[in-house]
Amino acid sequence: MVSSPGRTQAAFTAGELDPYLYDRTQLKYFSTGLKHAENIIITPQGGFRLADGLRHIGTLPASAQRIFPFEASTGVSYDLVFAGTTCEVWGASAKITTFTVSGISALNGEMTSAQRLDTMLIFHRDLKSKRIRLTDGGWVVDDLPYANLPNYDYGGTYTNGIPAKWQLEFVGLSASVGSESIFTLTISGQETFSITYSSDMPTLVAAIDAAISDLPNVQPGYVVASPAAKKVTIEFSGDGNEGDGWAVSGEVINKADAAIVSVKEVVGVSPGEPVASTERGWPQCGAFWGQRLIVGGFKSLPGAWLMSRVADYFEFNSRFTEANGPALVPMDVAGGEGIEAIVPSLNLLIFTSQAEYWIAERALSRTEAPNHVQASRHGIRRGQRVVENEGAALWPHKNAATIGELRYTDVEGNFVATDISLLSPHLLKGIVDHDIRRTSETMSCNVHAIIRDDGQARLVALLREQEVTAYSRRSTDGLFKAVARNGRNELSFIVERNGARTLERMEEGLLLDEAEDFTLSPASATVSGLSRFNGRAVYVIGDGNVFGPYTVSGGAVTLPVAVSAATVGTWKPPIIETLPPPRDIGPNTVLKRKARIHTVHISIADTTSLAISTNGGPLMNVDLHRFGVLADVPELDQGVTGSIKVTGLRGYSDAPFVRISQLRPGRLNVRSITVETAL
Repeated sequence: MVSSPGRTQAAFTAGELDPYLYDRTQLKYFSTGLKHAENIIITPQGGFRLADGLRHIGTLPASAQRIFPFEASTGVSYDLVFAGTTCEVWGASAKITTFTVSGISALNGEMTSAQRLDTMLIFHRDLKSKRIRLTDGGWVVDDLPYANLPNYDYGGTYTNGIPAKWQLEFVGLSASVGSESIFTLTISGQETFSITYSSDMPTLVAAIDAAISDLPNVQPGYVVASPAAKKVTIEFSGDGNEGDGWAVSGEVINKADAAIVSVKEVVGVSPGEPVASTERGWPQCGAFWGQRLIVGGFKSLPGAWLMSRVADYFEFNSRFTEANGPALVPMDVAGGEGIEAIVPSLNLLIFTSQAEYWIAERALSRTEAPNHVQASRHGIRRGQRVVENEGAALWPHKNAATIGELRYTDVEGNFVATDISLLSPHLLKGIVDHDIRRTSETMSCNVHAIIRDDGQARLVALLREQEVTAYSRRSTDGLFKAVARNGRNELSFIVERNGARTLERMEEGLLLDEAEDFTLSPASATVSGLSRFNGRAVYVIGDGNVFGPYTVSGGAVTLPVAVSAATVGTWKPPIIETLPPPRDIGPNTVLKRKARIHTVHISIADTTSLAISTNGGPLMNVDLHRFGVLADVPELDQGVTGSIKVTGLRGYSDAPFVRISQLRPGRLNVRSITVETAL
């Protein structure tokens, strides 16, 4: 067949597209999308390469469920793996220690955390908040030492309220007829009308009582009395006057050498019970912000958050009335809406079960009510983390099927929520965990790892400023259960294989999963110590050559040649399927008939293994070396860069497509695909 012009696809930055988009040929993302993308990662430059393999770190308890990264003040990073009440501490290559966190067994899936320096806090509304510390003597666990939690009226009958009481002493005031002193009182910022001083204390008490009753901020029930000559007390009793938020002062208007001395005699205490307790439950989440600890989502007061005193993270005494003092802040939200996550970002972000908010003031103050600005109404599931990407916050919506991005824009003057999974919603169902690996030496964009409740995983290449949001599948011989990024910028996974759970980390350039390295001295053809693979198929990369597959028996495999260094692991091939070529032949005119892809040009870089097929047919291995490989050079040192032409492909289809994969492990880097089609 005579060669014909082909259609080139040199960018795949839209990733795998939803099937509903297959006929949207005019959509700008159609030309950069894929029909299927598995075990690859899209590069921001436009091509794609193999997804990084998984390094086996160690075996975990069967109930291992969550990973929380812990970054010590010394710069050392740990992975804290929670399984029931057990927490295992994992370092770079091995488990370091194990300790117990009581009460968390049934709460692992919904716990949240906050960390500062060598202290991590664990939150759940059914758990008295825990504190995990790394000390010189090791890891220490105790209850978070909440000090002086403020009282809240939950509607019970309380007898522990104490009314605030102030005393006024009148010094140098005159009651003589014709030269009476006139004064005013100021109570918590509200000034009374003028009062004429009288040396007759009952008369003076009555005048002060009448003046206070006219103030809008003082409710009935207060008591004015005179304990002695020239002295008057004001007791702020009665409903609506509870607490210690009173300030009383006086000013003599017409006499310069007289004064009114005011003194607080009794500190007021609001009736009620601590906002958090064993009976009322505890906060669901927390964060460190502006030298304060902020906790929120109380079980009995889900729409409120509480901030500590500045530079005193566990002090919540409401008697500190200065701007840097603690405060309980009930949000003006609908019933049933509870705070699920508090996130430090450009501003303090608050994610609830129904909406997303940000606080306009960056510096929180007890003396000024914070301004909660609603950004969107999606909600977040309990226990889900919010992660940062390029200055924006990413979170799974409450439906567990959408990834949202919350980003501040100067145009709107607001945080704007965007659905960044709109092109690939079919890949996201039942999200249970996610985290982001930052840009690395070999990948110039962030990689977002997402775990679903069915054990499947997704990888997303993110470079939002360049419109790169590419979703792909990540499969392995097992089920993914959890993910977290540690301080070394590694994605750590809990993976279940044959009923056992392991800790594995994504490693750049690794070709296998659950991989383990072996050094053989002297060189040997037998690799032993593989009992965890018994009965399973594995591949071996020995001295730069790929061997396998082998079924492990007796904890060992035998290679055809002796090797001195071997990496053993399982393997799942990459699968890439292109979208059908457009049939547009004119404005609003398409050609609908069976077509055939007969030739494919694949531009590759440093690739050692490649297979191809069309329309879902059997894969055909592509010989990358026209004149054969070099016998004295390891296979993986003979990567091929250039354009590979594959012709003679057969089979007609209503929607023809190309599948690119591998029949054995190796490097795969594709820069572009050009197809020649007979329409």
